[in-house]
This record gives sequence, structure tokens and C-alpha cells, in this order.
Amino acid sequence: MEAQNSQVNILVIRSATRILNQTLLSLREEFPDCRITVLAPQSAREAVAQDPLVDEVLTIPDQRRMSVSNYGKANIARLQEKKYDLAVSLYNIDHGLGYANIDRLACAAKAKEVRGYNPKGTFVKLESAKAMRKSIMEKTTFFWLAINYAATALLCFIITLALIGEWGIRKLFGAFSPKPYQPPVREPNKAITQS
Repeated sequence: MEAQNSQVNILVIRSATRILNQTLLSLREEFPDCRITVLAPQSAREAVAQDPLVDEVLTIPDQRRMSVSNYGKANIARLQEKKYDLAVSLYNIDHGLGYANIDRLACAAKAKEVRGYNPKGTFVKLESAKAMRKSIMEKTTFFWLAINYAATALLCFIITLALIGEWGIRKLFGAFSPKPYQPPVREPNKAITQS
């Protein structure tokens, strides 16, 4: 992938701090004449700006989660105006689950190519449809977990009611059932004991 003017314009979303430097080095190796912009939380601005591998730093307020909605339409439009050749999501875990918001933010920049980098230093190519499917999968996981808990609680309630009902029926019918046979207790014959 090469841009028309030979300088590759790259956006890196700093979502996984431990692989940021490794990814920046990898990008500089792959694209020696590139311009790297890092989107980071406001509190990390100074640290990221001091990195010699970074050309520009954009920020999102610290109290906000990195997502398309939290970054805002105006900021997304500014990202799109910069016409990035490559947008990069960083993952702390190999499969990238849990980073759908970051993937969607990278896709929203409308870069020519979008990648997700993991701690192994490898990447997967992303597109908007894949990021959306990943987002739906992550969000519905909580839904199915909640349904599972609710079904388990309902089944426990039904089983408890059934056991209480059985106990009540046994008590009710136990009062009407004949008493078990008990042989009469013989008292010792007083005449025999006196002699």
C-alpha cells in the first residue's frame, strides 16, 4: 500500500498501551516514509508527543470511552478530511475481542486500509462490516448472559415451588392416612408378680 505522494499517512488509535511502541516500530519499518498520528486519551498526550516515532497527537477526554459516539461527529469529520492511508487499532489480546468500539472508530476515519494489531505483532485487515459484526457479537454476549441467569433463577424458583408443593401434599395426606400398626404393649400381670 502506497499513497500517491509516497508518504503514507497513518492513524494509530492508542487503545492498548503495551503494544504501542512495538506497533509504531513495525509501521516505520514497513512504511519508512510515513506520517504517524496517534489518537490517545488526554492524560497521555505529553507522553505520546515525546515519542520520536509519533508525528502528531490527537486526544479524546479521559473520562470518555474511545468510540465513534464519544469522539463526536465533528472530530470524526476532521479525521476523514486528513485522508489516512491506514488506520490502526491496537489490541492487548490476540483475538481482539472487546475492541469493537476501537475497530469502528478506526473504520470511521475512512482510511484506505484498516488493521487491528495484536501483542504478537501480527495484524488482521478490517472493514466496516466486520467491525459492526464484532460489535454486535460483543454487545449481545451480555444479553445472552443475562437471559441465561434469568432462566436459571426461574428454574430454581419453579423447582423450589414444586418441592414445597410436594411437602404440603405429603403433610395434607399424611393427616388422613391411617396410623401405622403398633402392637399393644402388655402390662405385666400383677398377680404373677406378687407371688
